[in-house]
Amino acid sequence: MAHCSILMSQLLHLIPRHVFEYQVDSHARQGPDARKFSYWSHLVTMLFGQLSARKSLRDLVFSINRQGHKLYHLGLSVVKRSTLSDANKLHPAVIFEKIYYKLHERLSAESAPQSPKASKIKIIDATTIDLCAAVFPWAKFRTRKGAIKLHTVLTGLLPQYVLVTDGKTHDRQGMQDLHFEPGDLLIFDRAYLDYAWLYQLHQDGVWFVTRLKTNSCYEVVQKSWAGSPVLADQVIRLSSPRGQDCYPEPLRRVHYRDPETDQEYVFLTNRLDLSALEVAELYRRRRWQIELFFKWIKQNLKIKAFYGTSKNAVLIQIWTALIAYLLLAWVKLKTQAGWGLLELSRLAQTMLLESMNLWALLGLQLPDNRQPVLFN
Repeated sequence: MAHCSILMSQLLHLIPRHVFEYQVDSHARQGPDARKFSYWSHLVTMLFGQLSARKSLRDLVFSINRQGHKLYHLGLSVVKRSTLSDANKLHPAVIFEKIYYKLHERLSAESAPQSPKASKIKIIDATTIDLCAAVFPWAKFRTRKGAIKLHTVLTGLLPQYVLVTDGKTHDRQGMQDLHFEPGDLLIFDRAYLDYAWLYQLHQDGVWFVTRLKTNSCYEVVQKSWAGSPVLADQVIRLSSPRGQDCYPEPLRRVHYRDPETDQEYVFLTNRLDLSALEVAELYRRRRWQIELFFKWIKQNLKIKAFYGTSKNAVLIQIWTALIAYLLLAWVKLKTQAGWGLLELSRLAQTMLLESMNLWALLGLQLPDNRQPVLFN
């Protein structure tokens, strides 16, 4: 019988050690000497906590040490709680952030050929994670309540960009300095409605679809035929002095009634070539994807209860959660058995340290029992 590694060992093969060690060499000077507890051991331990859904630092350390006879598969020895706590506090979180973007770059390159048009659609939103202000004093939000925000740009299944800030940072502020490519189509809600920013996007050749605020001042330049469920399809100009200064060119206003809920929406876009129904469907169908993404990571990854209270510890846990998400997304991309992210996360929770042929289970036939790689 062929030897099979444990499930987590097979997942870790998707993170090349040479790529990880290069990031450590580039950024580890910002942190302490890691001879006793290496950065790789730190990453593996935190990923174990994410994939096995450990609830606390004590729970994580207890669970991983109970599997001492299997830790050699992961290159680990016994993990001490104080050592892991110090690593979360002192190891630079930027290393984990860089690894996330390296994995994302490769994974998006593999998935892009399957949906070239969808890769140009980028959904922007932010989600708030509540924290205790007394325990996390750096996460400013309200007088007695702390919070952090995850500002996210989602392309397909993958978060292309994630910025973690305190809860007081406005949604729009997290995206102001971000660069988009000509031809990108951005979908976002009214929280990002800044006409000066929209005009800058327009000048850069970037399309957008958003919702118009009820107090916006405009004049109708041209009307097109509209019929249910489209109530109005108009080309408009902003009529307020500030609006004219910020966005002097025409925009398109689409008034739409959802036939399922009978709720009315007013959309704003610089896309004049699409039909009014296509504009409405772009926002109504696509923007919900990022809400589902936020819901999934909050329910299936550990980003609401944290193993440490320092900002660095929180950042490390968030980035390792996103790395775990990418690993599951990559396996989903490769599987031929129709497994979804939820099924894969449940498989990881129950079989993480069990010996099994993951790729055979998922219907992926490999010559000579070779391991799939994410990097060439």
